[in-house]
Amino acid sequence: LDKLVDTPLVVLLSAASTRPWDFVTTGDPRTVADLVKPEGLKWIASYAQGIGPTLDLVIPKDANGALTTPTTLVADAHRAGLILHPYTMRNENTFLPANFRRGTDPNAYGDAFGAFRTYFATGIDGVFSDNADTALLAREDFVNG
Repeated sequence: LDKLVDTPLVVLLSAASTRPWDFVTTGDPRTVADLVKPEGLKWIASYAQGIGPTLDLVIPKDANGALTTPTTLVADAHRAGLILHPYTMRNENTFLPANFRRGTDPNAYGDAFGAFRTYFATGIDGVFSDNADTALLAREDFVNG
């Protein structure tokens, strides 16, 4: 497909313990955890321009759902020549890390700007978001702040 379409290819990466479906069908034993290591990222860079990992692959959460220390994924991906856009940022408490929730209503908007700021500070190139307006405003705030 890369040879037929002049569009950047982004590989979506789900939970670290999972195996991409094409790996399952071909018997490749590697998991997403293998693909986010420097050698896996170099392999991805041989055919794609970017990765779209889950947010947890960029900044894991603790047992309470709060963000912990960022991984080296962003730096490793950039060293491999890849852009990185994690998924999926949302405004509602139920989808935000625990340290960015406001109140107890799972459907209420939490501190999405704070969460975006934290992810942008890791050096990501962009995000997948269900709230494009918030994503754009938060990015502008981060860049100009």
